[in-house]
This record gives sequence, structure tokens and C-alpha cells, in this order.
Amino acid sequence: MLKIACILIASIAEALAVSSTVGLHADYLAACNSTSRCQKQGMYCWEGVCQCPPNKAPIMLRGELRCREIVQIKRISTIEDHPWVISNASCLSSEKAVAKSSCRHSPCYSGILVDLLRSADEDGKFLDNCTITKVSSVGRFKSGAWTNNSIMDHLAGNKTDLGLAIFNEPTLLPHVRAAIHFESIFVGNYENKTALGIAVPKSFDKERAYELGDRLHQVQESGRAGEIFDKYFLQDGLTVWKKEKQLTTFKPRRVVYWL
Repeated sequence: MLKIACILIASIAEALAVSSTVGLHADYLAACNSTSRCQKQGMYCWEGVCQCPPNKAPIMLRGELRCREIVQIKRISTIEDHPWVISNASCLSSEKAVAKSSCRHSPCYSGILVDLLRSADEDGKFLDNCTITKVSSVGRFKSGAWTNNSIMDHLAGNKTDLGLAIFNEPTLLPHVRAAIHFESIFVGNYENKTALGIAVPKSFDKERAYELGDRLHQVQESGRAGEIFDKYFLQDGLTVWKKEKQLTTFKPRRVVYWL
């Protein structure tokens, strides 16, 4: 079992707090009017408060709050790997009218990666009209091709916008690196050659990949990621984590993030 040090994550709540400043310079979410202007670049006064314009959302970048364009993720490919991604077979096979393939609303999927993505979506709103597809495996590279209907098959073939599965960046093989951008490190300890995160296809615009990574890092910095990890790895009593269904062996005591 890898031993990961417990690191306290600073909250960005103060950065997002409503400022009492009024007059010519108003902070994000502060009251404003037709005679005042918003201090933060790219923000404007709407419905009496300073906020981001439509199709943009606030995000912390290098300690500063900025408005960034919302990058929509339309397609997600995933594979069951407790506790990272958990699928509910009964839900997926049910005839009831549920949003089975909705990235944002489906009750059929849960787990650390799903919860992290949905938590980031609360701020960025990037899962509009997004569908999630469960595939057969992560995939193996043989005779110049990836296993059909696998995570890597979808990533390399530009059949998805996001591979929602755990990748360990220090151990990625050359043919994996040739097909993906490795983004959004969730937990890691380079002394143990561990840096776990998700992947987007090489065809996916780098700026869009960075924007998604920034939003997921914001979830980490706010402390919400630690709560999600605790929910699946550390909660008392019965747990939704089934060891026999976990493909990866990594088991942290708490989320780790490099500040």
C-alpha cells in the first residue's frame, strides 16, 4: 500500500467571498449599479452584482479570480473501477425513465472521478448535453491497434472528449502518450512514481484540456476533493467501495495536491 502524506488544502472561499467594496471598484459578486464598474477584468454588472458574462464562469488561476470560457464536454467514455468509477447495473438496465447516459444527472454512475467531475461542473457548467458511455476495458495495444470499444480505442480514435479512468502518468507507455494529453492530477507522490489523473485525446484542443484541468484543480483547492475521497475510501461502516471490483491498487489516506 502506498503511503501518502496528509496535506491540508487551503480554501478559496475567501477569494470568492462577497466584497463590501462599493463605488467605482466592485469585487466579484459585490453589489454594483450603472455608475460603478467591476474591478475584476472581464466581469460586468448584471442584475445588481459583478459577475462573469454569459458562456463564461469564474475560475481561480494562479491565485487570481478570472472569467474563462466554458468548454463543453460532449462525450465521456468510462470503465468501472471501484472506487474511481462505479456503475449501477440495475439502473442501467431499468426500463424506468431515467437519464441513464447523462454525465451530469445520471443516477447510474457514481465514484470518485464522477463526483469530482460533477463538483467541478457546479462552477463551470461544462456538462450540458453530455453523454457517458461505459466501455469494455482500458484497452491493450496490439499489432498497431487498440482493443475495440475500449477507453484507449475511443481516445486514440477521437470517439470521446474525455477518458474517465485512472492513468498513472510516470508509467505511461509511449503508444499511450502518443494518443492522449494527460491532465488533472488528482493524487500523487513522485517518490513512489505515482501521479494519478484522467486523459483527453490528443485531438482535443490543449486550451480546452487546460481549462478542464483548471476547474478540477479548483475542486481540489477548495477542499471538496478531500471530502469526496473520504466518502469512498475512509467513511465508517458500510462502503460502496468493493475491493474485488477495483482495477487499480492505489489507496490513499487522503487526497494529495501539490501547492
